[in-house]
Amino acid sequence: ELSVMLGVHRNTLRRYMKHYGVERKYSNLTNVDLDLLITEFKKKQPDSGIRYIIGFLRRHGLRVQHR
Repeated sequence: ELSVMLGVHRNTLRRYMKHYGVERKYSNLTNVDLDLLITEFKKKQPDSGIRYIIGFLRRHGLRVQHR
């Protein structure tokens, strides 16, 4: 996590990001594209749950809402 690398508390990092207008946005991904990625993942790992799917997406540089 970035806050650990910088040696500050995560709340401090969030406050500075907000102060300087730095946003963490979700990936610009359509529902169709997301469905395709998850379908491919589930073909390879059929017993994996939501945490593994989120990890898979993050490893590929994607940030999505959980709901």
